[in-house]
Amino acid sequence: MRPAIALAFLLAVGAAVQLEGQCPDGSPPPCARAAAAPTPGANSVGVMLFNNLTRDTAYAYLSDGLASEIATSLARVPRLEVRSPGAVRSAQRGVDPDPRLIGRRLNVRYVVEGDFQRGGERIRISVRLVVLPSGTQRWSEGYTRPVTDLLAVQEEIASAVATAIAGALLPKERTVLAQRPTQDPEAYDHFLRGNFQLARRTPSSVARAIEEYGIALRLDPSFAQANARVALGYALYLDWGWNFPGVTPDSQLVVGLRAADRALAMDSSSADGWIARAYFLSFRNPRTLEGVIDALERATQLDPRSAEAWHQYGSWLAVFGRLDESITGLRRALALEPGRAVTLFTLGQVYEVIRRDTEALQSYDSAIVADPEFYAAYSFRTFVRLRARDLAGARADAEAATRFSPMGEEYYGLAPLAAVTAFEGDTAAARRLMERALEPIADGTPGLLVGQMIGLGLLSTGERRQALDVLERTAAHGVILWYSLQLPAFDPLRNEPRFQRLNDESRPPGAR
Repeated sequence: MRPAIALAFLLAVGAAVQLEGQCPDGSPPPCARAAAAPTPGANSVGVMLFNNLTRDTAYAYLSDGLASEIATSLARVPRLEVRSPGAVRSAQRGVDPDPRLIGRRLNVRYVVEGDFQRGGERIRISVRLVVLPSGTQRWSEGYTRPVTDLLAVQEEIASAVATAIAGALLPKERTVLAQRPTQDPEAYDHFLRGNFQLARRTPSSVARAIEEYGIALRLDPSFAQANARVALGYALYLDWGWNFPGVTPDSQLVVGLRAADRALAMDSSSADGWIARAYFLSFRNPRTLEGVIDALERATQLDPRSAEAWHQYGSWLAVFGRLDESITGLRRALALEPGRAVTLFTLGQVYEVIRRDTEALQSYDSAIVADPEFYAAYSFRTFVRLRARDLAGARADAEAATRFSPMGEEYYGLAPLAAVTAFEGDTAAARRLMERALEPIADGTPGLLVGQMIGLGLLSTGERRQALDVLERTAAHGVILWYSLQLPAFDPLRNEPRFQRLNDESRPPGAR
């Protein structure tokens, strides 16, 4: 599975719930600090999603947008220990939004909670800083302003919260809190709308996000973050093999890399920009991935508190075969953002590759607890359970993958379901399922994720030659394909000359 499945800027969701037998960092027992949660830092804080009091759901994007941007501003103050927006979303998912409960889940001393109500061109925002565990308010304020003042209001809130927690601000701290991604309020509004759409992770929503970022850039051509997010949007399309109407994959590569480079030309300290550049270097140099690790190391250095940067770094180290380092990087991401579903999923794949199915299963378990609709985690857990001869569990997973797979990506459910059906002895029914899974790729070149999942399904039904046909047709014949072929589910093909040739052609320099 390509590490870009982890592309989770503001995106990764999931409840921070610990499974029995599962350590908070995704590792198996014994847990190093299982006895008791550490004491929260004196200046630790999480910013909860803002409650939308406006009946019009068109403004729902502000719930996450306000919280994420305030948290981003606070994180620039070194004296503060700020939980990532992804960690907060995980802690809030599916529970009563009581700041005391959320604070315990985040292990913080303070929680910022608030609500907003937008009417026409004005917005009212109410904010409270809650001290834990007592639940008392340290500070509160209400703001009624024109929508065009949203950037200024966020700056005021971040400054007031930082002062209430850490005391009088130093001149340098006041300066970093005053930094704005853009001076154009309308461009900023479209940027927040784009973030909201990008987080939904569907072809149509990502296309809409790219459109919103494009509007932001037309209003403010110097908006570096909007360029980085445009690049991330195109990276998602390339990575998942989605069809962008009117834009070929080659054009997506050119446009996306240009956007990433523009973002870095405007702001070379942008971790987002370096991560985006790493993606497009992987598409441009699939055989060697030249420059990818260097770009991601730069991202972790620029933003060492970014769970996304560490996730990406750990994911790509795995692709290079540096598996121990990969596990370390992924656990670093989980330490920053416990319960991060996509990181737990990626860790599960690494454990599969090194043939540690027990730990792989635990990681997939945790990913699914964190995000109960994570269809890819169900898909891959199906194959681990089949190897363990847990037929009932495998069928339940395959059916869940079928239920949650997005429209147009039904193969995530059909292939595992075919594998289970074949394991039960009904090969004819399994092959019928694979006929349906093959329909989307009847013409053209399948993306790697598509080819990988369909190849696994065909192999499980005994269609070895057809499985190899699909793998050979995939778009990426480079290092990422090599890593995918190391999954134990492909073991029945290892002695096939065609498989060995494909494996050798995609092998990274220096890998065994």
